[in-house]
Amino acid sequence: MEPLKTQTVPFGDSHEFHDIFAALYPRLVSYARRYGATYPEDIAQEAFVILMQRDVPVDHPTAYLYGTVRTLSLTERRPLKNQSISLEAVVEPGKGPDADEDLLSQEVRERMKSLSPTFRETLWLFVVEDLSIRQISEILDIPEATVKTRIHRAKAHLRNQLNSGGLHVLA
Repeated sequence: MEPLKTQTVPFGDSHEFHDIFAALYPRLVSYARRYGATYPEDIAQEAFVILMQRDVPVDHPTAYLYGTVRTLSLTERRPLKNQSISLEAVVEPGKGPDADEDLLSQEVRERMKSLSPTFRETLWLFVVEDLSIRQISEILDIPEATVKTRIHRAKAHLRNQLNSGGLHVLA
């Protein structure tokens, strides 16, 4: 009699998966909202389902989830494709207008609006979502060197803007 084959799940065993799900789910919902998704909770859940249904495991499941949420959100917004997508902080339900104050100062968030959408998204994923260069590269489907360049240029732009006012915020 052949032993039962155990199903492998991303992020290790099922307990680790549940812990990761609990930690990543709210962040993925917020990420979907930034893309203007109508049903961000459904998109975040669908991303996990897609990951779990894969026959071949992925090397970087967190990056895969963010990329899937991004794709699903953009697909949902397809009728609005001629409008620019804003990546500014979207307030979570039940929170006041300063919901992201602990993540970025008001001044930095205001100055981030002046960045191009590509620089803004890359910097957001790096600083706020705390993703690695490799994960961002996989999410945006660009080389790691391009991610590093975008982050460097975005920081330099913000540093120049903030230092002109005497503020020293970014290292």
